[in-house]
Amino acid sequence: MGCAMMACPDVSAGEELMLWYRQPAHNWVTEALPIGNGDMGAMIFGDPVADHIQFNEKTLWRGSDGANDLGTYLNFGDLYITFTDSLDEKSDYIRRLDLSHALATVDYTTAAGGYSHEYFASNPDGVIAIRYTAPGGSGRTAEIRLSSGQGAATAYSPAGNASFSGQLDNGMKYHCGAMVLAPDGQIEASDRGLTVNGAEDIIIFLSCATDFDPLQAGHLSGEDPSAGVNHRLHNAISKGYERVKADHIADHSRLFSRIDFALSGARNDLPTDSLLRSDSAAHRAMTDMLIFQYGRYLTIASSRGGAVPSNLQGIWNKDGSATKSAVWASDIHSNINVQMNYWPVESANLSECHMPLLNYLRNEALRPGGAWQRNAADLGADEGWVVNTAGNIFGGSSAYKAGKYSVAGAWLCDHLWQHYVYTLDRAFLREHAWPLMQSAARFWLKRLVRANDGSLECPNEYSPEHGHIQNATAHSQQIVTMLFSNTLAAIDSLGLTENQALRDSVSTALEHLDRGLRVDSCGLLREWKYQANTPNLPADTLYWANDEANVWQGHRHLSHLIGLYPGFLISPDGDQELFNAARATLNDRGLTSTGWGRAWRIALRARTRDGKAAYEALRGFAHPTRSLKYDWHGGLYDNLLDAHATSVFQIDGNFGATAAIAEMLLFSGPDGMIALPALPSEWPDGHIRGLKARGNIEVNITWADGKVTSMETIRQK
Repeated sequence: MGCAMMACPDVSAGEELMLWYRQPAHNWVTEALPIGNGDMGAMIFGDPVADHIQFNEKTLWRGSDGANDLGTYLNFGDLYITFTDSLDEKSDYIRRLDLSHALATVDYTTAAGGYSHEYFASNPDGVIAIRYTAPGGSGRTAEIRLSSGQGAATAYSPAGNASFSGQLDNGMKYHCGAMVLAPDGQIEASDRGLTVNGAEDIIIFLSCATDFDPLQAGHLSGEDPSAGVNHRLHNAISKGYERVKADHIADHSRLFSRIDFALSGARNDLPTDSLLRSDSAAHRAMTDMLIFQYGRYLTIASSRGGAVPSNLQGIWNKDGSATKSAVWASDIHSNINVQMNYWPVESANLSECHMPLLNYLRNEALRPGGAWQRNAADLGADEGWVVNTAGNIFGGSSAYKAGKYSVAGAWLCDHLWQHYVYTLDRAFLREHAWPLMQSAARFWLKRLVRANDGSLECPNEYSPEHGHIQNATAHSQQIVTMLFSNTLAAIDSLGLTENQALRDSVSTALEHLDRGLRVDSCGLLREWKYQANTPNLPADTLYWANDEANVWQGHRHLSHLIGLYPGFLISPDGDQELFNAARATLNDRGLTSTGWGRAWRIALRARTRDGKAAYEALRGFAHPTRSLKYDWHGGLYDNLLDAHATSVFQIDGNFGATAAIAEMLLFSGPDGMIALPALPSEWPDGHIRGLKARGNIEVNITWADGKVTSMETIRQK
């Protein structure tokens, strides 16, 4: 039933930032809606009869710090609520995710009146909260079942408690607890679950945790996590649902409301699945606003709290079980994916959300004798640290490309530097970033080898994710150029006169470093120094090609363009031959890619200051899909999660698109800023308030007819 026969939601008073649907979710990947508090996450289905909440906590992992023990991220559990009372025919069903307040809701009516569901994940109180409300005099009967994703048995009590505990093979302890409140009903318990009878109001608080401790030598405290879980549950009950909700909204809004982005004429008057499929200019503008703000919402929901960064799915994963790994282990993948997860945090005014990644880097890189230091030693270095490509929360990894891709740590150092240049937090630079940056620089001073042409090269690298293993890939050379440049800038910013010897060594190495910037006979940027670029093939050709077989040219990675974005080595204001080669390379690779590959293409086009091309890439990123088959076309599912190439979503595309839209609206580089560098004609009028620029500056821009009408810069204290 459409809006012609029932009222559309009122989106006129700031509620336009909302995903909404006329039916419950049935598919976890394509339809369920994510909530999260930075550590815990849940997927909401919103069925009025048989509701389902699947939940995660970001530290529940198999594996260890071993180089061949990646393990997998795990599903914590599921909560099932089945209403067994008979209701009249339901109408006016609407399911929402309010991005501004981080609330998921369901409303519908029967002859008895209106029913509602409400769901949120509170950061201040560390709980997932759920409320079911029935109209007065319509007490409901519900069966509630809590299920462990790892097979632990659940215990229930007549007091409304449900809980399970367990221990993984790696020694990690975990615990989950839920408390059900039915002040106007009765609760019964059995070994199958809890039954609530005659309740007009049912409230559930849920919390879960492990004994993961990143500061312990073995990453585990050995303590029982149930005490902390029970404390959070009892505290939430003591505060009461409405206060927990109010504190949650205030906490989320403090971060989310920093940016106000509006495109004139945007309308959210279609359900989101229909909005995605509309060719209307008003609906496309609304979709673009939602894409930008959804990435910010997901960042707040997945990257707060403990020193564990967002993984390939942020914190949301249904597949890791006692007998089955998640797809790609839902790992911390460091050849672009975890980096892309954090591309938007500074420009989109969420610097605090950078800290789980930056703290993870500090804990693992500086851990005496830890996995990352052992990785460096395995490569013959007595200093520094190396991140392997496919990693876990313990610093461990799989053997995938181990010893063949050693620049990930150098690339991650750029995140340390970007956090500093956006915040100007000198204490962070001195105490947190500098020890990691100088250690990484010392590793590369020893790792580089002298080539026959006299230049310094990164040995035994590859260009993610294809090409023969060889010296001096453009990707590795550009990354080490960035590391050395940032290291020199950090020394100068901190006035580290005692590090003059290191400064001299880095400066000399940078002078002789092959920077990975050369143009081939076709006018394209070369991806390799010692082999020609391979023939361009469609991105959906040879699904299962060996990524070292040199047959996958037209694909998701544009590794040799890192110097254009997120780096600053290639610029329309710099060497024109290099810039033209980068632009030609973008044309050669084409737009078709997986979701995150499309997001990167938007940002790269924005750096060329080509609004038309950036918008074309954005439209490709935003094309609707419900495919769960293996393909290379990306798109957005009905819940706006980014489609990769399999039956899972991959969240880096959502984050990359947010960063890319920010880049279209504001360029902030080492030498200054440019307003609306890649504004498309499809966004003629609008405003963006609260974007961040380097130098701890907030920027407000208003435009009309494609021209800036006002621009305000506010230096933050």
